[in-house]
Amino acid sequence: MKRVRLVLILALGIVLVSGCGKSEYADIAEAIRAGAVLGENIEIDGMDVSGMEVARARRALSREKDAYLASLQYEVHAGEGSVHVSAAELGASSDLDDVLLRALCLAQYYPSANKAREFHTSVSIDEQKLKKQAENIAAALNVAPQNATAVYDAKAEGGFLYTESIEGFSVDAERLADQLKIAVLAERNASIEPYINTIPAEYTAEHARADTQLIAEFSTSFKSATYGKANRVFNIAKAAELIDGTTIAPGEEFDMNAILGPRNAENGWKEATGIRDAVYVQEYGGGVCQVSSTLYNAVLMADLTVTDRTHHSWPLGYVDIGRDATISTGGPNFKFQNTQDVPITIGAHADKEKKQITISVYGRPLADGVTIQISSKKVETLPEPETEIIVDESLAPGIQQVVREPRRGSVAVTYKEYYDANGNLLHKEQVTKDKYRSIKGITHVGPGGSVTSAEIAP
Repeated sequence: MKRVRLVLILALGIVLVSGCGKSEYADIAEAIRAGAVLGENIEIDGMDVSGMEVARARRALSREKDAYLASLQYEVHAGEGSVHVSAAELGASSDLDDVLLRALCLAQYYPSANKAREFHTSVSIDEQKLKKQAENIAAALNVAPQNATAVYDAKAEGGFLYTESIEGFSVDAERLADQLKIAVLAERNASIEPYINTIPAEYTAEHARADTQLIAEFSTSFKSATYGKANRVFNIAKAAELIDGTTIAPGEEFDMNAILGPRNAENGWKEATGIRDAVYVQEYGGGVCQVSSTLYNAVLMADLTVTDRTHHSWPLGYVDIGRDATISTGGPNFKFQNTQDVPITIGAHADKEKKQITISVYGRPLADGVTIQISSKKVETLPEPETEIIVDESLAPGIQQVVREPRRGSVAVTYKEYYDANGNLLHKEQVTKDKYRSIKGITHVGPGGSVTSAEIAP
């Protein structure tokens, strides 16, 4: 009988120490509603919760657990960037509610007053929240590659300044989530270096240099007294400055009148000799046609497509016949299209010491080292024009005033000549056939005068 009693006492002791297998409450919410109270001599994570209502114990322990999970910090660093995040932000939580339910199923009274019944919570993690946070951290640390750049600078060797490309990288978010999970479940602070994937730049300095080569260059002179007058040189230099560094995107059209703007005093242009209605006149912007003509030749040599070009009333001395391009405010224009698949840059410089303007075209060189030369020739001279005599009542009798000299016209043909890298002519094609029409002279004569009286008004 004594033996039976001893067995029963031992069994009861085991139950009191080890607790029950299942709480009488379905969940912690039910226990709180029921006002459940914890038994004596119970500690959870070192906190004495003996005799506490479960709701109160839960509040106190939750504050501690939240502070603890917030204190677990992780620094994720890649390249020059870093992100700090806590275990709580990563979706970490404790099994406090389960532990409280286990504690509730213990007997209210504990025979040994000297030894507490101890419980410890453990950390778990929300996999979906962790995955999302890992993706966010990866996105914050990812570094996009930087393409090389080419910036036009007339003073730089080759005309451009270059920046090298820089590789980027992407953080492996999936593997980062695994690294963070291990650190969180180990309940320790950690500095984490994630796995990264290198991303090369798509456009390197080598590409940039290849796309900004000098394709063609053409110069014309303004050394002569006719072309070298101060106001005319000023206008040439101003036009060159406005054009210099212009970049034309693939498929885009260059519009010279749009870039120069109206030539007038308000825009800072000066009066110089120009041609209007087949007569030399003083007009604002006189001389810019030398710039458009120089550009026209460079564009032809670069094998770009001319979309709008008009020749002058007669051939001029600074460029061969058939190779000129006139422009005027509100009148003829010069346009061309960038037919390359990379941007084209125009360099323009008026050298006042050498007295010449040089136009350079930069882009991707023609294939296989091919270059283009321009040639032209007069193929026909037109008949001598007549002079129209107009009686001018404002002139004294017998006085003659030449308003416009007669000019014989001509026809010129311009060619593109394609040469290989060794200087051998590959083929030749006609670009234009220009007809400079004959220009009738105009002379005003005073009343009663005749054309042969030869006294010319100043």
